[in-house]
Amino acid sequence: QTRGDTHKKSQTNHQSTAPIITGSHERASTMEAPPPLTIDRLDEKEELILAQSTSQCCRCCCLQKTINWVLSEQDNFEPGTDPFNSPNNGWIHEESSLCGRWCSWILPGCREVKYVQHSGAPPDALKAENDDWCTVQKSVYTPELTEEDRNADIVGTHEKTQTCGYCFQFGDITFPVCNCFPLPYLETKNASGETVGKTVYVCDSCCFVPKYDVLDAAGDKKFRLRPDTCVAGLCVKCRCDGGKGKCCRMPFVIRDPHTHEPLTTAGNEKHAMVDVLWSGWKNECCTMKNAYHLAFPRGLTAEEKLLLTGSGLLVDLTMFEQNDDSD
Repeated sequence: QTRGDTHKKSQTNHQSTAPIITGSHERASTMEAPPPLTIDRLDEKEELILAQSTSQCCRCCCLQKTINWVLSEQDNFEPGTDPFNSPNNGWIHEESSLCGRWCSWILPGCREVKYVQHSGAPPDALKAENDDWCTVQKSVYTPELTEEDRNADIVGTHEKTQTCGYCFQFGDITFPVCNCFPLPYLETKNASGETVGKTVYVCDSCCFVPKYDVLDAAGDKKFRLRPDTCVAGLCVKCRCDGGKGKCCRMPFVIRDPHTHEPLTTAGNEKHAMVDVLWSGWKNECCTMKNAYHLAFPRGLTAEEKLLLTGSGLLVDLTMFEQNDDSD
């Protein structure tokens, strides 16, 4: 064997044993973007990541901008990373009035709102929306979003009229509002404008345990969303395990609407749920963006998964939007 052959072999071995960079930022920048999250691709997914792209820092009184979201496939998320830096193949923009957003500070979930869900990568406007975070947004949608952006590749909508809030909140003082109707809901429609179903906040005798009924287009109950409970069902039971969720959190388990037993999922989780994610120190302490892991029950259609995406939005709108997921 010649000296030149030995040198070439040494180079080959060095290249084959070179370390592979696995940092989340490098992986996100080099990972091939998944196909757009159309209704057909949604049919193939058992789990999704739903994450806010709008900063929640200093969100109070009139300083409440419309909240936009990004969607990622669950395989592209690692705990502690920023979901907005993951390969996003879907996004959602909010349309609501300044007055409605202002009232939500005291009555969470009360405002008239429309969330429009799109397939494909988020537009550049979403990446620049946090450049002026401490401002009063007077328009009903992020000003940087063009008409073309707002009407591009629509998968469906999730919307509601003005309602009561799920509670009255003033600073650290919070108590449920059960004698006021209607209570918060979100009606989900497909791209053709046909109603797919509705998610409704439920307030009953166990008023300190938040829960939601998910209804189909005919108004029949499909699912019940509710955390685990203790003390004979009167109190919420938090979870303190690991995984992709926070170490201490309150996941909303998707249940049978009649027996209230948890439903299983074909994904990585044991049970279907809407779970709060740990999205890194920057998001948790500075921008305060919320992120959720949606694990769907087995055997759902694409439109039923679209409906449960709306359920995830309603959970945030009522429970976590004004509390930085600290309930």
